[in-house]
Amino acid sequence: MSTSTRHLDAFAQRLRKQGFQGEFAHDAATRYLYSTDASMYQIQPLGVAIPRTVEDVQIVVSLAAEEGVPVLPRGGGTSLAGQAVGEALVLDFSVHFRTIHQLDVDQRQVTVDVGLPLADLNRVLARHGLQFGPDPASAAQATVGGVVGNNATGAHSIAYGMTVDHVLRAATIMADGSQATWEPIPLTNGHLPRLGNARLDAVARFALKVRTEYADLIRERWPRTWRRASGYSLAHLLPWAPARPAAWPADQPYPPVDPNTLPLQVLLAGSEGTLAVVHQVTLNVVPIPQHKGLALLAYPDIPSACADVPRLLELGPVAVELLPGEIFRRALAIPLYARMVKDALGPMLEGGIPAAVLLVEFAGDDPAHIARQVKQVGGYPALHPEHQEQIWAVRKVGLGLLMSRPGDLKPIAFLEDMAVPVEHLAAFVTELQAVFDAHQVEAVYYAHASAGCLHIRPWLNLKAPDARETVRSIAREAMALVRKYRGVPSGEHGDGLARSQWLRDAFGPEIYALFEELKDAADPQGLLNPGKIVRPLPMDQHWRFGPTYRTPHDWTNALFPQGLAPTVERCTGVGVCRKSTGAMCPSYQVGRREGLSTRGRANLLRALLAGHIPLPEAEEAVFAALDLCLACQGCRAECPSGVDMAKLKWAFLHHYYQNRRRPWRDYLFGYLGLLIPYVRWLSPVLNRVMAWPAFRRVLARALGLAPERGWPRIARRGLTVRAVEQPTVLFLRDGFTDTFEPLTEAAAVTLLEAWGERVRVIPRVENGRALLAKGFLDAAQREAQRLLAAIQRADPTGQLPIVGVEPAAVYHVRDHLPELVPTEAARSIARRTWLVEEWLIRHWRVREQPWRTAEPQTVYLHGHCYQRARPPAEDGLPVGVAATRAWLEQLGYHVEEISRGCCGMAGAFGYEAEHYTLSLQVGEHNLFPQVRALPQSATLIAPGFSCRHQIHDALQRGALHPIAWVAQQMGLL
Repeated sequence: MSTSTRHLDAFAQRLRKQGFQGEFAHDAATRYLYSTDASMYQIQPLGVAIPRTVEDVQIVVSLAAEEGVPVLPRGGGTSLAGQAVGEALVLDFSVHFRTIHQLDVDQRQVTVDVGLPLADLNRVLARHGLQFGPDPASAAQATVGGVVGNNATGAHSIAYGMTVDHVLRAATIMADGSQATWEPIPLTNGHLPRLGNARLDAVARFALKVRTEYADLIRERWPRTWRRASGYSLAHLLPWAPARPAAWPADQPYPPVDPNTLPLQVLLAGSEGTLAVVHQVTLNVVPIPQHKGLALLAYPDIPSACADVPRLLELGPVAVELLPGEIFRRALAIPLYARMVKDALGPMLEGGIPAAVLLVEFAGDDPAHIARQVKQVGGYPALHPEHQEQIWAVRKVGLGLLMSRPGDLKPIAFLEDMAVPVEHLAAFVTELQAVFDAHQVEAVYYAHASAGCLHIRPWLNLKAPDARETVRSIAREAMALVRKYRGVPSGEHGDGLARSQWLRDAFGPEIYALFEELKDAADPQGLLNPGKIVRPLPMDQHWRFGPTYRTPHDWTNALFPQGLAPTVERCTGVGVCRKSTGAMCPSYQVGRREGLSTRGRANLLRALLAGHIPLPEAEEAVFAALDLCLACQGCRAECPSGVDMAKLKWAFLHHYYQNRRRPWRDYLFGYLGLLIPYVRWLSPVLNRVMAWPAFRRVLARALGLAPERGWPRIARRGLTVRAVEQPTVLFLRDGFTDTFEPLTEAAAVTLLEAWGERVRVIPRVENGRALLAKGFLDAAQREAQRLLAAIQRADPTGQLPIVGVEPAAVYHVRDHLPELVPTEAARSIARRTWLVEEWLIRHWRVREQPWRTAEPQTVYLHGHCYQRARPPAEDGLPVGVAATRAWLEQLGYHVEEISRGCCGMAGAFGYEAEHYTLSLQVGEHNLFPQVRALPQSATLIAPGFSCRHQIHDALQRGALHPIAWVAQQMGLL
């Protein structure tokens, strides 16, 4: 079939005529969104289908088979080897296929749709003390289908094996559009029953032939490691494995296959969507260990650490992870993280930073036994859960710093996860390092030493003229070492585009021919994810970045003096922004569309900057994606690559409206703080008029505002400014709080004075935050300069701390004042600016607090998104939500944080007509149900002005600023 726009339009029409109920698109922006995954590759698909039902899947695959259109099933798009990209029609299961159909706790089995993220499944299982054993690091965003298709596993593979060891049954659509169930087939005197599906019958005949005719060949030629995510799982058909995971239960066979059946389902594990389109699976699940213990061992170099792994495995750990010393070095070099590292590792670093560390974990239900195991290992122990969390946090932070180094030199995942028998790991690493040395290339080594599977990423610039030859040469020499030690090209992340090319050499031509025969039996037309595993595409083609990559449409501004491209290109595509919980990304959590994720938005921005989509179309696509970004800054805290999409949005809006007419409401919200002082005397009239539903409807139609949204009342007077001699602290007013809730600011000043401070209130000057949010960058710079001047007049010495009550205002000053006004004076002010609670816990220690509640009670805290986005402070004391909580606890209150998600208001966002519904959906996703569950008498605390008003509007519940609440309790108000 031709894949021109005209023919794809006709294809879409035929889908609808046959009853397709899902979504189908083949515009340039949609295709670009799905052109990448977490790998170094980029291929634009033919189009994207988002099915709602199994019937939808069947219609798409049937029509594609009829017209010769390739099909690519896709989950979270987290593949590191390029499995999820290709010139095919993408089937995105992650939107609608998220149902858990059955959970049998007694039999420890769960039947689930393939689009559900693994972490979401595990949250449900955890309520019953269960989990899915294999634990890929991408579990928060990797879907169940992707886990199966990749034969995923993780740090604890020596205890739980691979996904292939836990797949019990799979419901699929075959390549011809027919339905079939892949499951264990009972054999009668060695004969197969008819399965009622021609394609599945062909697969079953092939599987029986493998068992009866090729068992000896497989036992002789198969790689000697059980940790295998390469090729098809033919050895499990025998059933046989060259080795067993070190901590696999001694009383259970490995592989866990009944030899009296032919387990067809194992062939789908690791098949990367090349044999059938899986839409539902039944999985084996395992109990969650009740206790864990860690021991950390230091080594002078990585080969020495690897050489010690066989000894450690004899002690019965469930994981042995390699951490390169470089991650500690990088974290210690940054004051924000240095204290975290020192608190977590303490004495271990006293003799200097080791070149390599092995993290050895034990788990079970007997804490005393675990303690003995940890002691037997020696090294630096961590038996308490809090200490263990600190260590894992250091690992996460350190690896994030390692992977997100700025510049074109990046750690490239094309070797990534070669696996060899663990007894050969040290020799393999030594010889591989010689390969890197010969090419004058640095590399980072980390991850799963216990299974002989290290993540190895050379630092390369794929934009360099000789990049392709360098990558080819390193890969060729590395794969020669894999063959030498009877390993596999992939022990975790699969073959895809990066490693399929090497499978013939790794398994030998005879076994590779069996791979081709299986593919032909299941998919004779070769339409399912072509170019993966068999008949591969070259591994050095279709790179996202290459020698010809340019960004001709980039621009610079105060927020991005080097241009947007360096920040946009940080996105590696791992898709952490596609998770279902946490701060990032609220619009994706509700809408579950790729274009609503930070990754999707970064991709569209890159298409614009690089000119991969014609400029007007690209700008409109980026605008549409960023229009639904709430600018919550969750990505700033949770994106491992540090992509700050809020700041990118502001920069883009400034660029977008250079040659376009702005909506009038942008001026209303951007300049509201500047206008209010001139109309405040009219507040009684304005408040009455704004309360009229008819007027709100007229205003809504005129300005595009939501008529359902109530407006807060304008206060007649703002915070009173009094002359204060010899002040000890400056108070930063916020335009919106001062306009609508000046009593909150008054409470803060009164409380600080009760604490013995002399408070000088900075005269009201807009800080430019509202202007920046609407992309008025030039105006925001002017207001930032005015604020800087006002602060300097209030504090000529430049020494006083500056405190405020509104998180958005305080953190705007801390983060963006030095960008808008790049001077040392602005940087000094930023360093001295705090939330009131942050400053109080620094200035007043626990025993010195001037006041504590006489009646301890529970308060329920909803933190502002900007509070949750705060990095650690250099002094190691709490910031953000943690500071608010710590201060309230110092005063004797019990604090429960009720939500870690966005409220949905996001300043002006929730007032805009086209965003109103999404605003409520975001709140409903996390916050609203938790507030409804509270008794009416509960005290609800919310530091954010927008948060308090969203709670009031949506739930008719009052929420107080923590400072105002405490001032009330002290009798100051």
